[in-house]
Amino acid sequence: MFELRNTLPFLLNRTGIRMAELFGERDLARFGVTLSMYRVLAVLHRQDDVRLGELAALADMEVSTLSRLIGSMQTKRLVSRRRSGKDARAVRIRATDQGRALAQKLIAAVANYEDSVTASLGVRQVQELKRMLAQIADTITAIKSGQDQGRTRARRQSAA
Repeated sequence: MFELRNTLPFLLNRTGIRMAELFGERDLARFGVTLSMYRVLAVLHRQDDVRLGELAALADMEVSTLSRLIGSMQTKRLVSRRRSGKDARAVRIRATDQGRALAQKLIAAVANYEDSVTASLGVRQVQELKRMLAQIADTITAIKSGQDQGRTRARRQSAA
């Protein structure tokens, strides 16, 4: 019998929303940033001075959305944007000193938060969960681009 609350999309969505809300309330609000701003700062913490398009891909955001977000982050003095010397049309984004300091605080908060929400799981379970979620995300991307239709159909037929 079908049970909405036991479907993977429902469970993933509910978990993601609850995690984002709690992280936002506990940590992000304290620093006056959004979850999207955190994602940008986390990417720039690892790879600073990136093109806008590359940053959009790494942060998993639309370029138009990210462009507006970068404007807000500039106002908060968290990032700077400049034209690329090689291609005047390209925009490069860097974290400011203030942005880098905030990124370090938030990344530490994320580590503590992740430990809290996965405390009932073993280290291997957490690693396996992350691996499976990444695999599901890759499969969704492949399905969206039409690359996985044959495999999905074959899997359904063998399960029937």
